[in-house]
Amino acid sequence: MASKQSILASSLTATLLLTQAGTVLADTRGVTPGYAADSQGDIVRSGSGDCVHTGSWSKADATVAGCDGYVVDTAVEIIPGEAENAISTYLFPQAEVFAFDSDKLSDAGKTYISNYRDQLGDELVQAFAIIVLGYTDSTGDEKYNLDLSKRRANAVADYLSSLGVPADKMKTVGRGENDPIVPNDSEENRAQNRRVEVVVVGQPRALDAMVFPSVALFERRSADITSAGQTLLEKSIDKAHEALKKAVFIGIVGHTDDVGDDAYNQELSEQRASSVRNYLVVSGTDPDKIVTWGMGEKDPIASNATPEGRAENRRVEVLVLGRIKR
Repeated sequence: MASKQSILASSLTATLLLTQAGTVLADTRGVTPGYAADSQGDIVRSGSGDCVHTGSWSKADATVAGCDGYVVDTAVEIIPGEAENAISTYLFPQAEVFAFDSDKLSDAGKTYISNYRDQLGDELVQAFAIIVLGYTDSTGDEKYNLDLSKRRANAVADYLSSLGVPADKMKTVGRGENDPIVPNDSEENRAQNRRVEVVVVGQPRALDAMVFPSVALFERRSADITSAGQTLLEKSIDKAHEALKKAVFIGIVGHTDDVGDDAYNQELSEQRASSVRNYLVVSGTDPDKIVTWGMGEKDPIASNATPEGRAENRRVEVLVLGRIKR
């Protein structure tokens, strides 16, 4: 039987720190000096998209990101991740779970997975995320192998869901014949490469991460990346190129503060995560290893009681899972 494995962090955690000296973050709880606001406190924009000034506005008030050409100053700091004892993986050999060339779980395969589910207990329910990765050997057509690996990952995730594992925490990725654990030069080795891996991430800090303050990428209440945000992403992707290339999984997670409607915040967080994903793909990142999801306001990293705390909570995280130690 497979045992818990540790994850090899890919040595890159990039945290973008927002330099806020003198900066107003267009907060929705309170008056922004010099700018007209609606009933919810959001800055009013003209038909041409400009922020509307009050009669008291002066150049000294032009410190609001997204208004009057003001751009937030940002810096990138590279720090190591914290993967120890926070990530584990379980390997399901294809021969134990599926019939040959099939994505249908066998009865023996269901029993095999059920045994693991019983052993893990609350670990799966309490995890931050559960990543289900499907793999094949290199025999046959590459596109077919990729599709088969996705279908097998989905089959395992669906069965885990039927056993009570939260479906919203599971992310499935098909890697096809990529990332072999041994060379595909013998039948014995190819059998090892045909597998499904279930990676349990206990805490988000266990994964390497690039954390982008939303104010650095988007205008208020928008999921369209600004030109300044594109420049920031380009620089960050360039620094993280090797980590993104070697990763077996990249999760892009959108977050908001708690201001406004829950459903709106959830949708905005999903849209922003998708925008960053699309930019990564255009920049050359393998789309098959990327999964996006939105957390809305559900996972704050600071108090939502202050403008500074809400600014920290409005963010997009790019989480990177590196190679697995064996």
